[in-house]
Amino acid sequence: MATFPSHLIDTKKKNLDWISKYVKSAWKDFQDSYPDGFYNAKDRHHEIKLYMLGKQPITKYKKMLDPHKTASGDESWFNIDWNVIPIIPKFRRIALGKLKKSTYNIVADAIDAVALDEKDKFYQKAATNLVLKEEFEKQGINTESIGIGKRDPKDIDELEMHMMYSYKHQMASEMEQAIKLIMNTNSFEDLRKQIIEDIHDYGVGGYKEFFDSAGNIKIRRVNPSNIVVSHSSDKNFKDIQYCGEIVEMTISDLKEMAGEQITPMQYEEIFKEHTDKRNPLGRKTNSYNKQNDKLRVKVLDLEFYSVNDIVLEERINTKGNKVVGRINKPKKNTEKKKYSKTSYKVVYQCKWVIDTDVYFDYGLQTNMKRAKSRLSDTSLSYHLVAPDIYQMVTYSLGEQMKSIADQIQLSWYKLQNVMLRARPKGIMIEIGALENVPLGKGGKAMKPLDIIDLYNQTGNLVFRAVDEDGNSAGMRPITELNNGLGDEAARYFDIINRNIQLLRDILGFNEISDGSTPDPRTLKGVASLANESTNNALSYIGDGERSLTERLSYNISLRIQDAAKGGNLEGYVKAIGSNSLEFLKVSPDVTLHEYGIFLQDKPSEFEKEKLARRLEQALQSNQITIADSLAIENIDNLKQAEELLAYKIEKNREAQQKESMQNQQMNAQIQQQSSQVAEQAKQQTIQLQAQTKLELMKQEKEFDIAMLDRKYQYEMELEKLRVTGRIEQRKIEGESREYVADTKITEGETPIPATDEEPTIEE
Repeated sequence: MATFPSHLIDTKKKNLDWISKYVKSAWKDFQDSYPDGFYNAKDRHHEIKLYMLGKQPITKYKKMLDPHKTASGDESWFNIDWNVIPIIPKFRRIALGKLKKSTYNIVADAIDAVALDEKDKFYQKAATNLVLKEEFEKQGINTESIGIGKRDPKDIDELEMHMMYSYKHQMASEMEQAIKLIMNTNSFEDLRKQIIEDIHDYGVGGYKEFFDSAGNIKIRRVNPSNIVVSHSSDKNFKDIQYCGEIVEMTISDLKEMAGEQITPMQYEEIFKEHTDKRNPLGRKTNSYNKQNDKLRVKVLDLEFYSVNDIVLEERINTKGNKVVGRINKPKKNTEKKKYSKTSYKVVYQCKWVIDTDVYFDYGLQTNMKRAKSRLSDTSLSYHLVAPDIYQMVTYSLGEQMKSIADQIQLSWYKLQNVMLRARPKGIMIEIGALENVPLGKGGKAMKPLDIIDLYNQTGNLVFRAVDEDGNSAGMRPITELNNGLGDEAARYFDIINRNIQLLRDILGFNEISDGSTPDPRTLKGVASLANESTNNALSYIGDGERSLTERLSYNISLRIQDAAKGGNLEGYVKAIGSNSLEFLKVSPDVTLHEYGIFLQDKPSEFEKEKLARRLEQALQSNQITIADSLAIENIDNLKQAEELLAYKIEKNREAQQKESMQNQQMNAQIQQQSSQVAEQAKQQTIQLQAQTKLELMKQEKEFDIAMLDRKYQYEMELEKLRVTGRIEQRKIEGESREYVADTKITEGETPIPATDEEPTIEE
């Protein structure tokens, strides 16, 4: 039973002696308590990996088929192909492919009180601007003058959606960028694929994050076959006390890692210890020299928790203010000072060359990660997950597939053996019956061989059903034998198929999800359900990997804050360019906040297709615009995309209804205006007609008057002419009378006397 040293001692006493006792106790505890887990199960892990690659040893199959002949070394008794049939690798590739396709975004959210207060202020300011915008628009004032642009929320609903999905504190955005940068520089996607394989094959996977010698943040995969860990009842190993790795390296690599921390005498001790173990007969070990640098040794790299105390001094400074500071120990005879002691969690580290007394890189770990809300707490650099673990033994899909692989392989060998032992189609000959075939030349009986040749050449056979004595012959001369594979081959082939189906059941596969023999008439909904069944069967692996990535991202965020304080992040500028990392130099406030880290699922191909169909339907029915469609398609959060689509449809519907009402009002106004114009035109027409009639009447009257006037003038002229004519006539008549009178006087008549009266004008 391992005995660990006490943690409740003075911090100064936790020296190399104390650390070495803890490391050796941890090693003994691990070896004694968990003989079938992690590093102690490395041989089992190796065997599982061979099965997963279809390269498992075939010796045990030979022993199962015929142990006696195999024991004698005779391997020629089975004329078959001993290569492993690659059924397991195929299903493993399909399972890993489905698990690796799941993608997500790493999201950081500032959760400290200051950030939350800034978020509330942003919301209040935006809500106030919306109220002002509405009032200004009523008065016809441009809203951009109050700082509200086209991209700002249009109403409270859009503001709520923005706060729920799109709002991002500036420091949180910078933290997300920093985490993505660290992961990209460490080829995280490749590491993630290896972790998924580890969880599938061995049932456990893990990362280690740390600062390298140059101050850069590093991430690497932890090999499950090298892990040394304390007991845990949690699949995420949150309750462990120590964790580390067994690293096999050459003495040359050890020199490069430890440097001058290991003396030449200690290298001599390492060489002697490891060579003596390899010489069980007690042969004398030669002295160590540089030629022995290729000797491989095992080094335990361990981290473990401990608890240290800190003494705080509370006193009054010269300005009369109360201050609290850390001191080594309380001072005596001090009345104005108060002391308090508090405990905080720490991490110690040590590298130990196993089975020796050689230690290096030991002591209190530097750059311990501490969240601002839990300054007394910290965590190890190792992060592990084992979705199926019981009593420190992990169980995996890879191990479950081993026994099925054995059954398939044995049935395959036996099927080959049956095929090789199969006889061709033949005949059974009753020699006595052949003697009763008298078809030879000259009526002589044919010999049996001649009869067989005739049967083989023509397929015809003539024989007597009775013998010479007239008795019935009981046997046919020749009977065909089917031979061939028979039922045995079908049974073995059925066993192979049943085991393949068992594999499908374990992995949740079907003809659709594994792409073996899908029915082309299968409906899309049925195919989606079939794929979902496979995803459910593998979900525990995906959930474990997600949980591991989330914890790793959170610890990287703490590392980033430590690095930002020390100014080590500027080293990443060369990785992607100075512009991309400008925030790391100008935003030291990234260290002032506490961040919550979570993973946000990206839509699957099926979900993307489903959303695309909805967008297409909405576009065709004019429920959204092209701009709305582009904005929704670029959103990784499916729920946000769906809610934004519903919001846009509702808002566009309201806008269309509003536009329709406006159009109706406009049409009514136009119709009213048209009626008014028509009425005005009618009135104008009536008025014009009246005016025209009056004008015509006036013209007619004037014409009549003119005509009367002209008639009067004409009559006057005519009358004048008449009077003038009568006067002229009277004058002529008078002259005529005078002439007549004169004539009569000349002729001696008495003239008529003239009178002074005017002649009367007859009417």
